[in-house]
Amino acid sequence: MKISMFLCALGAFLVGCVSTGSVSNTQLKYTQWQLTHIGQEAIVDSSVSLRFIEALQVNGFTGCNRFFGLGEIADGQLFIRDMGMTRKLCDEPVNQVEQMLLNMLEIGVPAKIEQGVLILNGEPRLMFKSAVSVAG
Repeated sequence: MKISMFLCALGAFLVGCVSTGSVSNTQLKYTQWQLTHIGQEAIVDSSVSLRFIEALQVNGFTGCNRFFGLGEIADGQLFIRDMGMTRKLCDEPVNQVEQMLLNMLEIGVPAKIEQGVLILNGEPRLMFKSAVSVAG
């Protein structure tokens, strides 16, 4: 009897540990991320960043413009609603990264955190390293 109770408890524990492969509001709240990869290409000294604060409000920097909005996780996808941004004129390579990132976030992109890396599984895949945590 004790063994079967142990096995039931172990089974319940293991089911709870299974990763859904997606990120949650709790994992993102009060975090900051810096872009490290676009596809397979490493980005050196990237200033592109995302920051999640209270109530999953999001702000960030695209390398040229700042943006903000309300983050939402739905069906494993990260969306930013009610997005606003500055409108500076950017160099073409920076503009391409900006448009790619903002389009992904507006239409929704599958997101997950693996080994401390935020992965936006769009086309191409964007990877962000954890930066300093944001105080709550």
